[in-house]
Amino acid sequence: MKVAIAGSGIAGAYLARILAEKGIFADVYDDLSHDTSCGYRSCGWGAPLGIDKYLSYAGLDMDDYLLERMSPMNFDGLTARTPLCTIHKPRLLRDLNSGLEVRKKKIEESDLPAYDIVVDATGISRSLLPPCRSDLTLPTLQYRVRAEAEGGDRLEAGVHGNRIPALGYVWIFPLDKGHYHIGIGCLGLAQMDEFLEDFCQEMSGRFHFTILCSCRGTVRVASPSYSTPFIVSRGTVDGRSQTVVGVGESIGTVSPFTGEGIVYSLECARILADSWPDFEGYSRKVLSRFSWMKKERETIDFLLSQVGKGRPRFRDRWRFYRNAHRSGIRLPLLEAFRRMGSLSMWVEGPEK
Repeated sequence: MKVAIAGSGIAGAYLARILAEKGIFADVYDDLSHDTSCGYRSCGWGAPLGIDKYLSYAGLDMDDYLLERMSPMNFDGLTARTPLCTIHKPRLLRDLNSGLEVRKKKIEESDLPAYDIVVDATGISRSLLPPCRSDLTLPTLQYRVRAEAEGGDRLEAGVHGNRIPALGYVWIFPLDKGHYHIGIGCLGLAQMDEFLEDFCQEMSGRFHFTILCSCRGTVRVASPSYSTPFIVSRGTVDGRSQTVVGVGESIGTVSPFTGEGIVYSLECARILADSWPDFEGYSRKVLSRFSWMKKERETIDFLLSQVGKGRPRFRDRWRFYRNAHRSGIRLPLLEAFRRMGSLSMWVEGPEK
């Protein structure tokens, strides 16, 4: 059985590494053409500390990648203790790929007939699978900045959304050496660059920011339920049957509310490796495990609709609270209902 993995990002490299432990050696393809200063696609490098169990399973030590713990963290003025942290994502990807023979090219149609199973780990590109049943993507813009305090203040880790005139939020994630990622992900805001510049300008009395680099990106927040099909079979020119199966962001394992996908992509890859080669069983497990993402997607669709715009239902507020709870963020229930609402353009008003 010959296996190829298209994509050597978080999901693809992790899958290749743990499949090798099972004696399944895949050819990995990735042209590594990310047009960013760090060489990788834009993201905040944030993750829950629970990521350590997935790294340990692959023989990696969390301490080698931990940059900063984000506790306490500011949620639109409400401070909460969290198990969130920032990790050195480029270093993690480098080590995940260590020992793999990565073919530095995109997998092409002429390469495919050589394989019995091809894994689509191409993330937002989803280059080998058919289009999602109902796709939804989130545009992002991020600065890497050096922050120098004008007084004795320290820039707080935080998530801010109560001033965004659309569905989304701004994040401030600490890195190292006084560096931070300050970014915005938003649906329906045309001028994200102007908004982010204004956001930084508002803090200029307390901090001096030097922008070191900036990048734009797109995150699939469709949820696995809306990213089907993620398993397809097709015939090869020599009459064999070939299976193409998706993993990670290519099948939407990203929280629609937060855009967090690192740990969920690792988990998805682990489910695939543990199910191998029962891909129908893998599909059922993924849809079951991430069924909560379907509910979050339904809330996003509702809030984007003319009926739901600015008027969340009780179930929507509850889903936001459950998202925080799932991430280990302990917010007071009633206050969280109000504050978490502000992260998504919610306003006080009668429920529908």
